[in-house]
Amino acid sequence: MRPVPAALRIALVAMTAVALASCEGLNQGRGTSVFDAHIVRVVETGDRNPAPAGMRQPFQRLELQLDSGLYRGEVVTVEWGGRRALDPNGFLRAGDQVLVTESRDGSKRSYAIQELVRLPALAPFAVVLFVALLAVARLKGLAALAGLAASIAVFLLAIVPALERGGDPLIATLIGAAGVVTVSVFVVHGANRKSVAALLGTLAGLVVVSVIAVVGLATLHLTGLGTEDQIFLAVGTDGRIDMPRLVLAGVIVGSLGALVDMCVGQASATMELASLEGGLASAQLYRSALNVGHDHIGSLVNTLALAYFGGALPLVLLLSLGFQPLSVALNSEEIVGSIFTVLAASIGLVLCVPITTAIAVYFARRGVT
Repeated sequence: MRPVPAALRIALVAMTAVALASCEGLNQGRGTSVFDAHIVRVVETGDRNPAPAGMRQPFQRLELQLDSGLYRGEVVTVEWGGRRALDPNGFLRAGDQVLVTESRDGSKRSYAIQELVRLPALAPFAVVLFVALLAVARLKGLAALAGLAASIAVFLLAIVPALERGGDPLIATLIGAAGVVTVSVFVVHGANRKSVAALLGTLAGLVVVSVIAVVGLATLHLTGLGTEDQIFLAVGTDGRIDMPRLVLAGVIVGSLGALVDMCVGQASATMELASLEGGLASAQLYRSALNVGHDHIGSLVNTLALAYFGGALPLVLLLSLGFQPLSVALNSEEIVGSIFTVLAASIGLVLCVPITTAIAVYFARRGVT
């Protein structure tokens, strides 16, 4: 693999800096603002529902110190839980960082914990990933991280702003997805025939998924208003965002990673087979590479379905309790939308294999660079 050029590394650092610089005022929101604080002391831990029957309602009474705002350094008492779903895993200890809101009643101020500060706890896991990538994949591992950073930058700086402005979610996502794929493939795998074949195969797969998504939107009557988050988004933007087409965008983004994985693996296998001593005829090369793809299809489609099932596990358990008729639950937009995403992505995965293989065979036999 060719090393990542210095100019490209500088460009990635610059994009990351721009993304971070755009996140000014992390504690300022359009609806509310929060202040940094930390727990000084746990005053009390109890239960709002001490009866043996019924769901427990644990709570804590805490002293916390404000770390930002006009009253920085002041120690106040707040309650955590009680009205909010909480279990022992959410209990706080002295030193924990939190975000609090302030409310006023005349000259009287009161505070409430809005959320825990959890992001710093992710740092050790990020370090483990970085070390593992260096140890196992070396330079290609660093290239993978650079590709990830570039992909995130494209989404944050291109797709999300376009959606916020009320642009067509499908068009914005397609353009952004093409940019993400192009940057990530060439950064991680270098500028070579394998990367070009993988890129073209992925773009073809995106076209297939997009067509299926458009047809599914019409036939399945998906409104894009099947969950509370979607309803809040529609209300919060005054209907500026086309919610049904946002569903299409979600299907495309949900299939993007699997498509790239499949196409890169297929292009790589084809190029390796083409480099064997003695060589294979084009037809033999195509069949042999396609056989590799058959095995990859089965495992990746299974992985894709299990990933969506894992994310929907609480919903599946809720349905199993039978609070509403199973026929109603299974036909809900949330369930049908998730199943449709898996089906659309799987169809795209299956069809991108022969397409990518044919492109890779063409490049391998004609020495296209």
